[in-house]
Amino acid sequence: MRCLEMLIGGLCYRFKKWPWIFCTLLVLLVLRRWSTGEKIYLIQFTYPLNNLIDVVDEIETTGRTAENPLNNVTKHYVIKKDPSTKFCRSEACDSFDMVFIVKSFVGNFGQRVAIRNTWGSQKNLRVKTLFVLGYLESFQPFVDFEYEQYGDILQLGFKDTYDSLVYKTIIPIDWLVKRKINTKYVHFLDDDRLVNTRRLLQFANDNIGTTEKTIIGYKVMISRPYREKSSKWFTSLEEYPFDYWPQYIIGGTLLTNMKVVKSLAYSIPFTRIIRMEDVFIGILSKLLKINVVHNCGFMPYYTPGSELKDKLSSPDYKSYHSIIDGWKQLQN
Repeated sequence: MRCLEMLIGGLCYRFKKWPWIFCTLLVLLVLRRWSTGEKIYLIQFTYPLNNLIDVVDEIETTGRTAENPLNNVTKHYVIKKDPSTKFCRSEACDSFDMVFIVKSFVGNFGQRVAIRNTWGSQKNLRVKTLFVLGYLESFQPFVDFEYEQYGDILQLGFKDTYDSLVYKTIIPIDWLVKRKINTKYVHFLDDDRLVNTRRLLQFANDNIGTTEKTIIGYKVMISRPYREKSSKWFTSLEEYPFDYWPQYIIGGTLLTNMKVVKSLAYSIPFTRIIRMEDVFIGILSKLLKINVVHNCGFMPYYTPGSELKDKLSSPDYKSYHSIIDGWKQLQN
């Protein structure tokens, strides 16, 4: 520890133009990381494969890789309801401009009905909305009826809890690729968002080329892992040893194209899963050199429908009536 202090002090002395306050803060930062066991993100980041982008390139080029997978998530998941049987004809699926992948709690029936009646099903637009659900036995008879009625549910076989959110993103990514869904754009979001659908589609056409490695949404630039065990976002040093997360798009706003979806799908087996789905995609984006772009049209807080005409979407529409009322305001 003493040697480390002397090294940093020597650097401060050598480069006298550096403000002493900066050097002091640097010493404190290093000492704090040293005491907690965290690694410094800006200096030491590797997670866990340095060559993940090469692995993905190899798979995209040859269809295989010699690298050993680090998890088997995309090999052994169970699908209880598969919407591809409803909107695909024989071996060919419809072609879309955008597919909405909506993460929805299994019991949020009202929100799903409202989305189907508003932004999720727009005439004259080639869009498709799919709801991703987990499983809870008490709700299953109602989900069975809903699936038969609408055919737009991708239900997974794990228990529907907060910790399953990351799998509600990972498995649809894999599903989109394996089912060869033909769409220009994919938008991952939560079921409490009100979306300005027509404006969003135009925005995608204007801002994301179908061959670009880009994701767009509301970006978090600087964020630290929660180390308090009482937090529902707790992340241990074993899970993630660095002091900061890479920049990432919050989970309710991620917009991208199928090129990126394929790269993400190929990379998932070769990395370590983090419970927070938005952070996990941020880690993959950094490793795959995907451009993470902020756009303030994806609101991070509740915005009335009447104020969404020049925006893209808003969260905190948590009931059937709030979505219906917000949509009416947006249309007026």
